[in-house]
Amino acid sequence: MGATGEQERNVIKYYEKTAEEYDKEYEVPIFKKLYDKITWRYIEPYLPESGVVLDAGGGTGKWTIPIVEKGLKVVLYDISREMLNVARRKIVEKNLENMIVFKEGDICEIDFPDDSFDFVLAEGDPISYCSNPDKAVGELARVLKPECFMAAGVDSLFSIVRGMLVRKGPEEAFKVLKERRFFAEAWGFYSWAFSPSDLRSLFEKNGLEVVKIAGKTVAYVSRPETEALLQDEEKAGKLLELELTLCEEPSIVGYGGHLHIVAKKKKLPTG
Repeated sequence: MGATGEQERNVIKYYEKTAEEYDKEYEVPIFKKLYDKITWRYIEPYLPESGVVLDAGGGTGKWTIPIVEKGLKVVLYDISREMLNVARRKIVEKNLENMIVFKEGDICEIDFPDDSFDFVLAEGDPISYCSNPDKAVGELARVLKPECFMAAGVDSLFSIVRGMLVRKGPEEAFKVLKERRFFAEAWGFYSWAFSPSDLRSLFEKNGLEVVKIAGKTVAYVSRPETEALLQDEEKAGKLLELELTLCEEPSIVGYGGHLHIVAKKKKLPTG
């Protein structure tokens, strides 16, 4: 990993403190019954039949494990040594360590040659948390083989603006809208937020053809009065069906709490 700036140091510091408890944050109904199932729907169909996957910013191995269980080898790459240590313990418990390489590093400076991977995943907002999203996407695209797929999740600009308006008022909301980033006080670092058009432009600029952009979630809003929907298996199933029906609708994608993009690296021209 190259020289570490303030953003990287703050991200490392946060995950150093939270790594051991990190997974517990996502053991809740909204993730288990909605977010995770939507995310997997936009990962699984694009995985290669064989080859090596880069799970960039893969943290504690949440997505590495199901990808490896499909028979693919994975490089689990993360800026946090502590998160990788948690992932290593989980993976050893499942006897999957022979399929995984652990690598500490920054997605803005990926220490692999061009065209190394058959699929690249950047889920859990590493592009939002890095110091330079343009550089990060350029690096992720560089190490992806031509005509292979990349999937990534980022913070959604309009969702963040809406939340900032409620918590801090219109001035702060306008500031986020202008700067395309916000300071997450609970984490102690900045996060970049993207509109669907921002995200499309960023990926296309770096030689990627956008296949899909989805919002997670676009209909369901987590409030005390909506929690009951996730406690009822039948209603939760219908809710997931509703989300999967609506999450690619262009007019409302940007309202998603997060955005998920699937893109394909263009084949290099010959001659």
